Amino acid sequence: MAKISIIIPTMKGREELLKKLKSTLRPEFEMIVVDDENLLLAAKRNKGAAQARGEYLVFIDDDNYLAANAIVQMYQDFNPEIGVMGMVACYHDKPKIVADGGSLRWMTSGFTWGRNTNCRIYEIEKQFYEVSEVANAFMIRRDVFDLMGGFDEKNFPIDLDEADLCRRVKNAGYRVVVNPNAVCYHKSQTYSHMPDFRRPMNAYFMGRNRILYQKKHLSGIKLFVYFTLFFPVFVLSYWASLIYRRKPWMIVHFTKGVIDGIQSRFQNQYQKG
Repeated sequence: MAKISIIIPTMKGREELLKKLKSTLRPEFEMIVVDDENLLLAAKRNKGAAQARGEYLVFIDDDNYLAANAIVQMYQDFNPEIGVMGMVACYHDKPKIVADGGSLRWMTSGFTWGRNTNCRIYEIEKQFYEVSEVANAFMIRRDVFDLMGGFDEKNFPIDLDEADLCRRVKNAGYRVVVNPNAVCYHKSQTYSHMPDFRRPMNAYFMGRNRILYQKKHLSGIKLFVYFTLFFPVFVLSYWASLIYRRKPWMIVHFTKGVIDGIQSRFQNQYQKG
């Protein structure tokens, strides 16, 4: 089996979660834990990748742990047409329910919808399927990662860094897929169509990065259509959702992100959340 490097960005307070994740990794894997508190997620991932020696890189967030042989299954199912392969993530407290099965994105609108989200894992066909992007836990060939230049940590320091990487991988002619035979368990809240944020940093970067993503990957008439038709829907729907969830203070951070996305700026106050 080719050399596989596991890259785990982490932070203080996640020691128990990280310990559980480590316990599910095979000893022959190269494991790189990046806990630099001065870096955000994409920069941590790039730092880990720079240290890695594997032919395949696996990025796993530290609030996950793995089913047996999940990484081996992905490696065995990889083929030269695939650039990125994601795992199916189930809820850690509801291990038969899918939390994240990859996402599809309508590029002009910026809207996304999850494949198999909140389905039962045994209802999914056991063959990998196409998606626009993956997150959370995924494998990428090292040569493809290097060809892409890694994660765009300048524009997407956290949130949409995986989506941007997957878009560039697809633009280069490779497939982005999810493998239902490779499962991880994610310590997360139940996914909902009603947006919510745990921290001001997440609200800020969602507002900022969604716009930067559209500006980076759309041009001409498609970008005009986005700002004319879909940008107002994006902003108003998040405002309405945050009011519904009784988190009006998050509107301030989200709106700051929207303004900075339009102006392609970044506010340092969100560097550490």
